[in-house]
Amino acid sequence: MPNSPAVEALTVVSALAALSTYPYVATAIAYRRRDNGLSYILLVLGVGIWSAMVAAQVLSTRPLVKTFFLALSVVGALLAGLGWFLFAGTASSTPPVPSQRLTYGGLAVLVGLDVALAVTSPIHDLYWVAPAGAPGSAFAVVAPRIGYWLHTVLLVLLFGGGTLLFAAGWEEGTGLPYTRAYTVVGTATIIALVGSNVFAPGGLTVAPLAAVTLTTIGWVQARRGRVLGRLRAVLG
Repeated sequence: MPNSPAVEALTVVSALAALSTYPYVATAIAYRRRDNGLSYILLVLGVGIWSAMVAAQVLSTRPLVKTFFLALSVVGALLAGLGWFLFAGTASSTPPVPSQRLTYGGLAVLVGLDVALAVTSPIHDLYWVAPAGAPGSAFAVVAPRIGYWLHTVLLVLLFGGGTLLFAAGWEEGTGLPYTRAYTVVGTATIIALVGSNVFAPGGLTVAPLAAVTLTTIGWVQARRGRVLGRLRAVLG
């Protein structure tokens, strides 16, 4: 089945989003000892995997292969969500996370369980089933089960928690304009995530394209700090 221009555009943009991982990770590594550099690395890697696995679904016409890449995109989305929450929770411009160790540990356990169930989805029907006689599609088409919706709720909690932390920082007037940008784009990511999962269950999603904007803001913030630091050194 030939791909529509919209599908081709989404595929190309998803692939480009995945390729953006390199310069973002390189910047994060340079800042790994500062503020929330390590959590930013996790966020970037998660978004990169998520985007790449969305684009990879168009490489094969076999539904089994498409659902395999769908399962990997679920893993990327979970890493991105956890990275986003940790990124927000360790930022100097956001309020401290209550019961930090317990909160981070509990979320890591939930994400690990979700990842294990996602990668073993071919041997159980907890997440989805491929409808018999489903029409051809560039992306995986599935009939969602309870695990799919619980996974969606977990992603909303991860992205929502991080976004609320930046919203609190925005309200307190700290870290502007970045707290404002993180809040707005974080909210857009949640809307894209819920909308895609509810109205197009399966591999068709625009959520990673919204999430890559979060990594872009982080990159701009880091690079701006480096440029200002060099200017101070020269002028000083």
